[in-house]
Amino acid sequence: MKILFLADFRRDSPRFLLNNPRIMSKGFMRNGHDVLEFSYRDMILRNSLTASKKWAGKWAKKKTDQMLLRMAQSYEPDLLFIMTFKLLDVATVRMLKEALPGARVMCWYIDMYEGADPVVAPIAKECEWLLSTGGGEILRTYKDVGVPHCAFMPFPSDPDLEYPREVADKWRSELLFTGKLRHGLTGQDALREDLVRHLVEHKEMTVWGGMGRPWLEGNDYLNAICGARIAVSINAFNHIRFYHSDRPVHYMGCGTFTLAKWVPDSELLFENNRHLCYFSTIAECLELIERYQKDDKQRKKIAADGMKRAHDGFRIERLAGYIIDLMEKGEYDDSWCEII
Repeated sequence: MKILFLADFRRDSPRFLLNNPRIMSKGFMRNGHDVLEFSYRDMILRNSLTASKKWAGKWAKKKTDQMLLRMAQSYEPDLLFIMTFKLLDVATVRMLKEALPGARVMCWYIDMYEGADPVVAPIAKECEWLLSTGGGEILRTYKDVGVPHCAFMPFPSDPDLEYPREVADKWRSELLFTGKLRHGLTGQDALREDLVRHLVEHKEMTVWGGMGRPWLEGNDYLNAICGARIAVSINAFNHIRFYHSDRPVHYMGCGTFTLAKWVPDSELLFENNRHLCYFSTIAECLELIERYQKDDKQRKKIAADGMKRAHDGFRIERLAGYIIDLMEKGEYDDSWCEII
């Protein structure tokens, strides 16, 4: 199968190492498919006279769309797979659909928004399938605005990158959280900021990417995870069925014991007290930290089982196969499958 992969591959920084489109591209290719990557944002900026995304979108979009059209017509893909939305628009997607009448069209939105993202929804309506890292109400929301088919698809784990390793002392920590305290969206869970601040103040938790600490990229990010005894994961949104950021698969994939804020039906993804431990309140999180700081044997066992679960259940080849199953059969086989 030939797949035209339209995404933001971000090859201009070490963030590309864990770029989700890059990881899924690997998964498709390892399953025997040919992938033609088109980094839409990068091409618009390359074709622009300015580095400003605002002006590049106005000046260089037409030229970029024509380049994309020529590539698509020459390649004749079986699947157009979209993971970029901010500079893309409905007109471009319709242009590609008209030029590629035999191609199926799918998109995957990996972020979260309160309701249907107004940038994503118009493009998703042009696709046969919308994949989302959240289930339940978020899938119903996109279905209600006119997307033909919606399915849950979690973040992938890449064992090539996520594995235990010895690290320098500067990366070692007792407790770790990576990420911002808040994002610029409404509807977020206030517990995230409250918990992180409490753990920093009372448990000397190490934070990277928030509270004035620099954002880590590439192997620095992975080293910080591998150097932590306990990693804490909590989303900005915690009421969506299944939804976790890519943080838990990074943490568990690196073999680090993980505490995660419970979200509805979390147990279908990772079993409590087997692959990781869930908490719902600050008090529960503190009790788990105290318990597993003392119980090295059980902490290491859960961490090892969590790594195996991430590597086996969520590995890139497996999820890429599920995406192809959806396109060809309209379903995939897993305990957490949700399609509407």
